[in-house]
Amino acid sequence: MANKKDKKRKYAQKKKSTIEALKFQSRWGFEKEFGAPSSLYSVFLETEVDYIIKLDLQEELLSIKSFVDDVKTGLGVEPIPELGDFYHSLVAISLGIAKIADIDSFGIPTAWHDLIKKKILSIYYPDEIRNQVVEYAKNKNYNTSTYLGQPIVKFNHLFIKIDRKIWE
Repeated sequence: MANKKDKKRKYAQKKKSTIEALKFQSRWGFEKEFGAPSSLYSVFLETEVDYIIKLDLQEELLSIKSFVDDVKTGLGVEPIPELGDFYHSLVAISLGIAKIADIDSFGIPTAWHDLIKKKILSIYYPDEIRNQVVEYAKNKNYNTSTYLGQPIVKFNHLFIKIDRKIWE
């Protein structure tokens, strides 16, 4: 009986710490990238964080952030700005999962329930480096696979398709 309570307590502590980490990193990342948020962006950011927590995706987003940061550190490449499924998310932009050139061009916030239904979300990298990103993910023991011939990285609830942008 005590073992069950201990597991529940550890799970609750882990969940609480990931929630606090998501809140802090979202706020800090926004301030680092764009300065102190206006009241409108602050409300958008807090509302989106609360919704992500309600959907229990906080650990998922922190894992995706870790992957993107790992690729940035290892290969020196970031996702292409304003492409992919995450660039309408202030939280994803704040975490560095997506990039946007100018915060004033931020449009309608992401509908997370639609993203969850998709299951497979895209992050774009330049064409010439995309295969290196996929190999890097495999070498770093990320759970990788393919879907319709496209490389994906599997996380708990979402799959991230490593897509390529072919410059015209």
